Amino acid sequence: MCKKISLSIGLLLCITILSAKELKYPVSEIPAALKENAHTVMRLYQQEVEIKSEKSALVNVTEVRTILNKNGERDTYFKELYTPMNKISGIRGKVYDESGKQIRSFGVDDVIDHSYMTEYSMYDDFRVKMLDSKYRTYPFTVEYSYQIDLKQTLFLPSWNHGSENTSFEKSVFVVKAPSGYALRYKEYNLANGVVKSSADGKDIYTWSLNNLKARIDEPMSSITKPEYPLVELAPNGFAFLDTKGSSESWKELGMWASKLIEDKDKLPETTITKMKEITSACKNDFEKVKTIYEYMQQKTRYVNISIGIGGWQPFDATVVDKFSYGDCKALSNYTKALLSSVGIKSYYTLVMAGKESNHIDDSFPSSQFNHAMVCVPLEKDTVWLECTSQRLPCGFNSDFTDDRLVLLIDGENSRLVRTRTYSANENCINRYSKVNLTDEITGIAEVKANYNGLCYDNILPIYHADKADKIKIVTQNIELPSFTLDNFNYEEHRSPTPSFDESLNISVSNYIHKMGNDIALLPLNFMNKLTSIPDKVRNRKTDLCIRRPYMENDTVVYQLPAGYNVTELPEKSEITGKFGTYSSFTSHQGNSITYIRHFELVKGVFPPEAYIEFRDFLEQISTADEAVASLKKQTGLTSSK
Repeated sequence: MCKKISLSIGLLLCITILSAKELKYPVSEIPAALKENAHTVMRLYQQEVEIKSEKSALVNVTEVRTILNKNGERDTYFKELYTPMNKISGIRGKVYDESGKQIRSFGVDDVIDHSYMTEYSMYDDFRVKMLDSKYRTYPFTVEYSYQIDLKQTLFLPSWNHGSENTSFEKSVFVVKAPSGYALRYKEYNLANGVVKSSADGKDIYTWSLNNLKARIDEPMSSITKPEYPLVELAPNGFAFLDTKGSSESWKELGMWASKLIEDKDKLPETTITKMKEITSACKNDFEKVKTIYEYMQQKTRYVNISIGIGGWQPFDATVVDKFSYGDCKALSNYTKALLSSVGIKSYYTLVMAGKESNHIDDSFPSSQFNHAMVCVPLEKDTVWLECTSQRLPCGFNSDFTDDRLVLLIDGENSRLVRTRTYSANENCINRYSKVNLTDEITGIAEVKANYNGLCYDNILPIYHADKADKIKIVTQNIELPSFTLDNFNYEEHRSPTPSFDESLNISVSNYIHKMGNDIALLPLNFMNKLTSIPDKVRNRKTDLCIRRPYMENDTVVYQLPAGYNVTELPEKSEITGKFGTYSSFTSHQGNSITYIRHFELVKGVFPPEAYIEFRDFLEQISTADEAVASLKKQTGLTSSK
């Protein structure tokens, strides 16, 4: 009997031990600190890159993600882009419940493979491989592993921890290269740098980190440098399809890009003759550039072409000339060819484009670009041409490519240069409002505003919208408690620093706040109060970035209703600090009140601790914008209503 009991207990222990071994990644084992601010915990992020030669590399990736809640739902999917240059294979997946018990597995047959054609792509060879865990009982864990076969070395994987609300329990990055292979790397925000070793004729680079807490979105973070652990790779020598190049310096990378556009600028003689004809009456080179740029805008349309080396190489100018379409590379190359036909020297230029994308690390030459444009250096100024837009004025960067380093492609003279920066005086809104308060309840207002420089971008979508959308957008942009939009108009002024004139006719009601029978308060800032203040952030980690300078100038003239006198005006308000300046001043004469407001924000990057001071600066302005004038109704008089 004792032997049977002992045998049963032993068997039970074996089963228990075996069952425990089958549990992987139980949620209970995640340190509490890693759950703070996290939607996803990366239990393991392991990436191994083996560089075979200048022509190829092999990447093996394992990702184990614990999805804590529905906000992390996007991490339940496996989703990777690929092309013939970057093939994905060996995709495997597993799903574990909260306890760590495996409840599902996936293989190659479960992978969904489809095209990644976008609405602006005419043709590309990007495709997507995707897996859905098909499990949503939070928290749970997904494990994905896969392999990428790189047929090029221009674009090597990075080790990136930039995902917000994602913590990393363990992350490892291993790079193997043939002994003596000229590999460069750049480390950002790492407590421990690379560990180098060698084995079997290979140089081995290893980076690792543990227990990295989740990042949260911190408003107005700097975009001039990464704020999270990151390692970027770049080879001195690389191969891309049938081309070879070097990224050892910006000059070398530019020389490679120069070869890609060699002999791509030939035009038919008929087109050359036409360019000479349409510019024959131009008085200077800028007029020639403007005439040709506008010709290109009217003739062509933008479509994305990304096949093979198409991500870098434009197709011939003759093709664009014949079919009247192209991507950023093709349209830029075509514009460059058109300018050359009338003797205007210009340069094909590579840029990291985007309103919030301008980080180019000039100390680390490598492929850091996503767009192409044209640079035209004239005698008195440099003109930048955005060739994918049919709407932008000649020479206007917009916030898509303003104030950033770009690579000017000029053979051995290729170099980094900076695009145009707009000052606060150029990037401003000037507004004049005349408000006639006909009685205590109603009034009419005439508002005239000029949106200049980058503020022109704010109006451009309205200007090109249809009538119904225009009315809707303009109405939504007016911040008044009760009003009717009676009429509006926009007039465009096209130049390298363009502007829009806005005219609004508005009927307002209940604008005066009555305080009993005789006293009333008149809000002085008619329609430009500062109400948007970024959220508070405790223990901010990232720098504060004011990306662009900006200015507002407002004048409001109020005509008071009959029977009201001014009893009190606010004192002049002046707020000055390292982030900018603000002032407001109110005066009255007879039956009218004039309110003048100025606000200017300076460009700059400030340490994290400055964020509290910045919010205080904005809150002071917001308070000042609530200023009112006190009015008193004359005894014995009644309103016209």
